[in-house]
Amino acid sequence: MSKIKELVKSKRKIFILSALILLALSSIFIFNGFQTTAKTKTIVTTKDGTFIEASGVVENNPINLSSEISGVITNVMVKEGDLVKRGQIIAEVDNSSIKNQYEQALDNLDVAKKNIEVSQKSIKSYQNVYSDSKNQAKSAYNFANDEYQNVLEGASTDEVKQAQEAYNQALINLKYMENNLNASKTLLTSGKITQMNYDEIKKNYNLAVSQVNTASAKLDQVKTGPSSANVKAAKDKMSQAKAAYELSVSNGDMQLKQLENQYEMAKLKYDQAQTIVNQLKKELSKTEIKSPTDGIINLLTINKGEFTPLGKPVAEISGTNDMEIKVYVSEANIGHIKVGQEANIHIDSTSEETFKGKVIRISSNAEFTPKNIQTKEERVNTVFEVRLQILDSKGVIKPGMPVDVNIKIN
Repeated sequence: MSKIKELVKSKRKIFILSALILLALSSIFIFNGFQTTAKTKTIVTTKDGTFIEASGVVENNPINLSSEISGVITNVMVKEGDLVKRGQIIAEVDNSSIKNQYEQALDNLDVAKKNIEVSQKSIKSYQNVYSDSKNQAKSAYNFANDEYQNVLEGASTDEVKQAQEAYNQALINLKYMENNLNASKTLLTSGKITQMNYDEIKKNYNLAVSQVNTASAKLDQVKTGPSSANVKAAKDKMSQAKAAYELSVSNGDMQLKQLENQYEMAKLKYDQAQTIVNQLKKELSKTEIKSPTDGIINLLTINKGEFTPLGKPVAEISGTNDMEIKVYVSEANIGHIKVGQEANIHIDSTSEETFKGKVIRISSNAEFTPKNIQTKEERVNTVFEVRLQILDSKGVIKPGMPVDVNIKIN
């Protein structure tokens, strides 16, 4: 009886083993059939062209945005999931203290600018005055020097002739006045003129005598040359005029230099004021925490009224222009792929909507199919990594999403 039971058990084991082997072979057959079907679908042709199908995952290196200045958060302008543009303000840090300093710095800059303008006007005004005074002093010196040179050189022939003519004319005039005086004495005695008339005639006679003496001295001077006294007088006059001119130039240059130094100092203060304004403006801009790129707010770690220290991350942003899709293409099909080719992108959540992309990189090294990647050809041993850029995610496609892509090869 026991032998019969053992026989039955043995047959049962054989049956179970046979069933398991048959099930395994059926699975392999079905699996291979599926893979063959998938392979035939890797390259598809539609009315829009010929495409290579592939699947992948959206990748992105998120940006951790931090505050460049410590302070209390006064405003938070976005929330998690919001689309933001490059330069858009994410949050604001209390800027009251820096703003007051900035406004005061602007006032100081305005004062410094006006001081430069005043200094420039002072220089221009003094240059005009200085030029006039220097020219007058130089003219006086040139005139005195010319006179001195004339004295040294003596009289010319024309000057002697002129002096002689002047002396002769003075003698003629004196002779006339003398005759007139003699006649007036007779008239005064006879009572035909008054004493006042006689005194006037005598006065004219004396003036004529003086003119003769002056003309005679002048004639003697031009004939005999300048006296040492005349030379000394002319030289002293020239020396005084020269000293006055040099003093005018020296004082003028010194005063002008002082004004120019004041102008340079005004410019220096203006530059210093401008530097302070620029520094405070930069610090003021730091109170506005801005997005460095177009993207999506993945995470916010701040709230209004909280204190944020310098350098603390306040938000995580995924750049919408930086997202890439990594797919794998079989060795048999990689020859169809070229950089720049267009691609249609589909996601499960909006299966009817198509997004645009393009191929940006193709790996030059083959690799075994990664275990975590579901390609269209599971039977293929080696594949090539292909990277695509998403051109118009519209904020819908996000990092980590699985996507299907159709790369247009024709």
